Amino acid sequence: MNEFRRLSSSTPTAGDSMKNTTKSEHTMVDKLSECQWRFKQSGSSTWLDAKVPGCNHTDLLNHGLISDPFYADEEARLQWIEHKDWEYQCTFELSDKDLQCTEWELLCDGLDTYCDVYLNNKPLFSSENMFVSHRVRCKDYLVKGENTLRIVFYSPINKTSHLPEKNGFIYPAENDKSSDKLSVYTRKAPYHYGWDWGPRFVTSGIWRPIRLMPVEGISLADVYVSQTHQAERVTVTFFVSVDAFVSTELTAVINCHNAQVPQSIKHVKVDADSRLVVELSIEIEHPVLWWPVGQGTPFLYDFSLSLLDDDHRYLTHQQKVGLRTIELVQEPDAHGESFYFNVNGRAVFAKGANYIPSDSFLPKVTKHKYEKIFKDALAANMNMLRVWGGGVYEDDYFYELADKYGILIWQDFMFACTLYPANEAFLENVRNEAECNIKRLRSHPCIALWCGNNEIEMGIDCWEWPEKFAYSDSQYAELKQDYHTLFHQLLPSTVKALQPDIAYIASSPISFWERPEEDAVGDNHYWGVWHGELPFSEFKTRVPRFMSEYGFQAFPLLSSIRRFCPENDYDLNSITMLSHQKHPRGNNIIKKHIDAEFNLPKDFESFLFLSQLLQAQALGTAFLAHRAARPFCMGTLYWQFNDCWPVTSWSSIDYYGKYKASHYAAKRLFQNTLVAADVNDNEVCVYAINDTPRACIFNIAIKLMSIAGEILLCSEHTYIAGDNTSNKVLSMGVNDLLDGRRAENVFLAVEWQGENDREIHTSYFTENKSLSLSKPRIHPDIDVDGDVIYVTLTANSLARYVHVEFPICDENFSDNFFDLVPNIPKTVSLVDATLASQGVELIAESLRIVSLYDTYNTD
Repeated sequence: MNEFRRLSSSTPTAGDSMKNTTKSEHTMVDKLSECQWRFKQSGSSTWLDAKVPGCNHTDLLNHGLISDPFYADEEARLQWIEHKDWEYQCTFELSDKDLQCTEWELLCDGLDTYCDVYLNNKPLFSSENMFVSHRVRCKDYLVKGENTLRIVFYSPINKTSHLPEKNGFIYPAENDKSSDKLSVYTRKAPYHYGWDWGPRFVTSGIWRPIRLMPVEGISLADVYVSQTHQAERVTVTFFVSVDAFVSTELTAVINCHNAQVPQSIKHVKVDADSRLVVELSIEIEHPVLWWPVGQGTPFLYDFSLSLLDDDHRYLTHQQKVGLRTIELVQEPDAHGESFYFNVNGRAVFAKGANYIPSDSFLPKVTKHKYEKIFKDALAANMNMLRVWGGGVYEDDYFYELADKYGILIWQDFMFACTLYPANEAFLENVRNEAECNIKRLRSHPCIALWCGNNEIEMGIDCWEWPEKFAYSDSQYAELKQDYHTLFHQLLPSTVKALQPDIAYIASSPISFWERPEEDAVGDNHYWGVWHGELPFSEFKTRVPRFMSEYGFQAFPLLSSIRRFCPENDYDLNSITMLSHQKHPRGNNIIKKHIDAEFNLPKDFESFLFLSQLLQAQALGTAFLAHRAARPFCMGTLYWQFNDCWPVTSWSSIDYYGKYKASHYAAKRLFQNTLVAADVNDNEVCVYAINDTPRACIFNIAIKLMSIAGEILLCSEHTYIAGDNTSNKVLSMGVNDLLDGRRAENVFLAVEWQGENDREIHTSYFTENKSLSLSKPRIHPDIDVDGDVIYVTLTANSLARYVHVEFPICDENFSDNFFDLVPNIPKTVSLVDATLASQGVELIAESLRIVSLYDTYNTD
């Protein structure tokens, strides 16, 4: 017998593990990705080896025909690639026996973007949407012996260059780094055309797997799992779409392999050349529910579906199912209108970030990279990621990991920051895209929301597009009507038809940061601190119902800068550094805030370091303000989680995977249980926050200490915090607390027992540059246990923002950029088998310790 993986349709179920078993044997060609592919620039006679999945840029790089696109200012020299057409080709062998099977189907998970597909020089189909998969019957095109599959990709620029002149206007795609703004016409990742954190690399190629699959009798087109929840009972219904090539009788069987769940069996007849939807239901009593991380276990039922006939021909399909309800609650209340996620009847405070694609060249994002993304999110105590609308609908494995780890996904459709066409052809293209991706993702328990677009409604209202792009009143009215058709008619109706249990909103944000009076309604993208250049304290006063975007930029540290920047360009105004700063005012905004908060950095490396401290302070201010305002505010998703290339950006993790100071700030301030003090001009407020489903007891010690470590005041308190609550437990006047002491000589330490260890939250009464810091003596003790290196640090006086690193190691410490309170040891750990094997003495020699004091002083 021969086994082969299932051919997914244009509506595949993520995480499928399919097998078709038949009585005959066929040549294995299901993984065309493993064939020897070749590529060339159209018009050239020279074919070169290609990697599939891949793209033209990475293939050119692999042959040394271009330099590293991310190094120095190479980006500017590679823009010619987007204007060329490219061809990809592979060959494979088939036997007479292969050709006797019922049918063959070609599955293309992702073609980027405009292309024609030829099989043995006969046109098979065309594609014009990067986000749509294709499943095409092709037996009639196949021959015995050698077969050739060829795909011709056309320049997205050349394909659409005539449209602005035809329309008589340019769309307001301000992040499209070209004069003609062609990105709006092409259903391709918007960020490929440039953004204020990303380069312009308009790619072409086979960006997701491609397979050729034999079919015997029947194939499985789609599996959709719906849930109906009642008290202590859930009805799980499998809708199984079967494509029949022969008439037969089938038996469908569903079993669960990790829980006591009754088997479901159904007998059906199928007719040749038809599609049948088989419906099977299972009643689960006292179900184990799927919960977001921090609220419970993200339990997944492990089901298998089998389809059999009398000839023992069958298909099997593996499906993990998380039982849960998710509701977006938008209801009028005493303040305005709520915006929060209710999971299994419980209001959940969302903590997380906005996720962008992890690389400019998407095929470079491996399973290992996806696993790291979710480990990094969990390390920062996140329970939600927003898949932002200027990127891509992510790989199946991304959502499988979100299911596994209990990370909720706010899913945007791929539209961002501009108006779009709404002619019949464009709408049909988008309809196919939406249907394909909703069907692909709808069985995942992690999906919490479908959002039509990023910031377009805010752009219509606030970004002065008619003035900037010289639209007449009638033109702008038509453009707004097109917007309404796309985001208030087509997309919501598609979501309602295909995934009615998940909420849809047309655009994020609902309320606009330019209008403070709207903070009490919906979600908000607050950019007053960055774009408006306001002080960080504005994060305390501009607290919305749900903060779905906000941020502040920071540079990577020098250890990362070295990897893309020549040493002679270690200057903010060098060609390289300016090429890797895409925001026109970015450097000046960072410098302005550094001047206000810190002393003059002694060198380039110190400036990079201070930018990260600045970002951590900005985001930390927001983190605490949002969490302290619960239940008025019920979510905080900062911009942004990651980078697609090495760059100065709003990310908390740089392109090379190194945590910035802000990622550690998120880890500390997103803890499920937290006690922290907020220091204002006149008042110190202490908050006890419990984001768990259980009440907890906080034993709190509040200490006013001198920089040298003397305890000047101490008070102890016990507080019982209810489940999923935030409360102000103590308020003190700043003047009463200081009692004549100089603000620069003291700090506040709030200690409490956290979930795992004793925690200390430090607060200050003045800006960092005014603190009377002396050079701390920091003593490290190193211990090694297997692959884990433990570093315990003790300081004789306050050591502000201590950073520890092994320059030869890319791994992240468990904590970093922390304050060392005098005489209180702090242990951090790092996992690195190679480094751990070198022995304690060699490890100690390579350890580097820096604190805020070192950025100003050379002693």
